[in-house]
Amino acid sequence: MSEPGTAAGRRGRNDPGRRDRLVDATVAVIAARGVAGLTHRAVADAAGVPLGSTTYHLGSRDELLGAALRAAADDYNRRLRDRFAALPPDADLAAVLAEVMLDWLGPQRDRTVVEYELYLAAVRRPALRAAATGWVEQITAMLAEHVDPVTARAVTATVDGLLIEWLVAERLPDRDDLLPVLRRVLRR
Repeated sequence: MSEPGTAAGRRGRNDPGRRDRLVDATVAVIAARGVAGLTHRAVADAAGVPLGSTTYHLGSRDELLGAALRAAADDYNRRLRDRFAALPPDADLAAVLAEVMLDWLGPQRDRTVVEYELYLAAVRRPALRAAATGWVEQITAMLAEHVDPVTARAVTATVDGLLIEWLVAERLPDRDDLLPVLRRVLRR
């Protein structure tokens, strides 16, 4: 039997962080293998826990995907909220969004791919739809703090469309690829 505080002791029955590690491992597996490569065994291996732990905490594949989708949405929204929190009232929202998108398509590309892969999994998995639509509603609500609600919805859809477009493109976009479109939607 392992001592409390050792790696095996932390991973035993009294491991309050295990579910969170499983969610993080699910995201890591999707990053490496895509949604199609997601299995309970792969998650257990990535988390360093017994296979039974994954089925205990997240019993089905949809539960794994749902937990990962909610975690991705929370992280995405936190990063966006942090960026918006520092904005002065007269900020150029189009320019800010373009910079955010360039970061998400450049240095954060792998994370963005996972987020969209999880989001799009809801197309074929009804169990994920509430989390996916909730994600979009939160983004739109954040934008509605800066523009009217209809424009906020249009900007949300535009950003999603542009991110998907540029994730599959052969090259990275630059500000000139994004800024005119964002300005048009924001009418600025």
